[in-house]
Amino acid sequence: MNKIIYNKKNIIAILSCILMAFIGLQGCKKVLDKPDLNAIPEDLVWTDVNLSTNFLNALYVNTLPGWPDATNHASEEGVGGTGMYGDLTVNSIDYWPYANIRSINLLLQKVPGAPYPQSDKNSLQGQALFLRAWTYFQMVSRYGGVPLVLTPQSLTDDLNVKRNKTSECIAQILKDLDQSITLLPTTWNADNAGRITRGAALAFKGRVLLHYASEQFNPSQQQARWQTAFDANKAAMDSLTKYGNALMPDFRNLWFVEGSANTEAILVTRFNNPGRVQTHDATVRPLEESQNFVGGDQPSTELVNAFPMKNGLSITDPSSGYNASAYWLNRDPRFATTVVHNGDTWALSGKTGRIQWTFKGGEAVGGTFTGYYTRKTIFEGYKPYDAEHSGTDWIEIRLAEVMLNYAETANEVNNTQLSYTMLEAIRKRAGIDAGANGLYGLKSGMSQAEMREAVLLERRLELAFEGKRDQDLRRRRLYASLLNGKRRTGIDVNLIKYNGKAADFIAAYAAGGINLSTNYFDYFSETPKLLDQSLAINFKDEYYFYAIPLAHLQQNKNLQQTNGWDGGTFDPLQ
Repeated sequence: MNKIIYNKKNIIAILSCILMAFIGLQGCKKVLDKPDLNAIPEDLVWTDVNLSTNFLNALYVNTLPGWPDATNHASEEGVGGTGMYGDLTVNSIDYWPYANIRSINLLLQKVPGAPYPQSDKNSLQGQALFLRAWTYFQMVSRYGGVPLVLTPQSLTDDLNVKRNKTSECIAQILKDLDQSITLLPTTWNADNAGRITRGAALAFKGRVLLHYASEQFNPSQQQARWQTAFDANKAAMDSLTKYGNALMPDFRNLWFVEGSANTEAILVTRFNNPGRVQTHDATVRPLEESQNFVGGDQPSTELVNAFPMKNGLSITDPSSGYNASAYWLNRDPRFATTVVHNGDTWALSGKTGRIQWTFKGGEAVGGTFTGYYTRKTIFEGYKPYDAEHSGTDWIEIRLAEVMLNYAETANEVNNTQLSYTMLEAIRKRAGIDAGANGLYGLKSGMSQAEMREAVLLERRLELAFEGKRDQDLRRRRLYASLLNGKRRTGIDVNLIKYNGKAADFIAAYAAGGINLSTNYFDYFSETPKLLDQSLAINFKDEYYFYAIPLAHLQQNKNLQQTNGWDGGTFDPLQ
């Protein structure tokens, strides 16, 4: 194992480094944005509740996720993705955050003896236990079982810790979550908005057990695991709804409502300008309305075609009313939130009536590789500078995901009617028509297998570009059956009128008289293009549990390599 053991001198140095994370956060009023506490002696940290809280705040920053990059949503959503072409090595996936684990363990060791009220101790410990469970699950979802280290080791301890069984790790994760649930509040005051709540711990427990019941960890599909997962997600739903969580009425703008006003947000990583900013807005916007970043979250044609019509029917259904000549019309309203197409209105930088052209020559600078942009989570009012310094929060868990987790586990324990109830509510909020039968386009009388596919499709649509699709394909072992041997596609859009002169067309369009909803293909051609240009997708079976990188094996002689990797002997299914 990497050197996760430190003496007292090193502990102080580590503490100082962690607390240095707050230097750039001064002046921000959001939680986790605290003054610089560099060089504070270690013993003072555990005698002052504010200093202990600041230590915990650094763990939030170092542990919880922010805005995903391409590796977080590698799938058929867009383009890119680590390991999509069968090219991973033993060193490709290196996530070994035992320094964070040590800091969490240190807090859990020190706080019980601290001289401040028990209520403060409970709060700190509850949050730390959640963070430890979170961190271990991120490792387990990648590698299977990993060494369970539950106390802050010292240099006199044996550093050559063996990998625990996956089942042992899951049991410890659940133990930490159960304990955190008893210690955490249901809500925080405005000054502490963004901290982990009891509902977040319940929701994450439901997610953990959903994964553990899925084929990645449960290829034989033991029914008892699905029942346990269902019970956990029911408990999460019951608690969240009891304390006021609900779907936000506006799907498009739910990302821009912060604090207690966002009834859908369950677990949030907070950003603010000035203070802690993120650049995701800049990466997604076209370069002419951005700066320094480009190329994020560009939808594939596969994702574009996955969205049904507003009546809820697939575009392949002859009765759906789909019009290929104006493919954006009358679609599931989440299509317009997720996909920006050629000729779409996109009021970036607050430019009312701004049109996004994606045809060759139609953009002032650069262009989209797939032929599409995404609107989802992007605040249109930002100017280019602001887009690079965005304060939009990352919502890691929201109620819609919990509802989908609940729907999926309900179906697997033969409660398909409950699955209908959850999907109908999500589709209703999306703006899909109820239809004469009130099923929002869902097929009536679905079998368990059909409902399983319906839930996964709804997850794909509702949670697009939220870092969940890759997780879904991994946990249900669907990469090979859905994607292997295929290549993702986009489109090249070309102007076929005005001798291909973009300026002439744009001027004519601005003058009026051109209705792209009725005569789009009189002006443009759209030619399919391969996004995977060199190789087809080849997600190997051993990728469901990655290799432990060699650096960690070399530093710890007792670590076993994962089955399927360089003679590995560790079975991640035990």
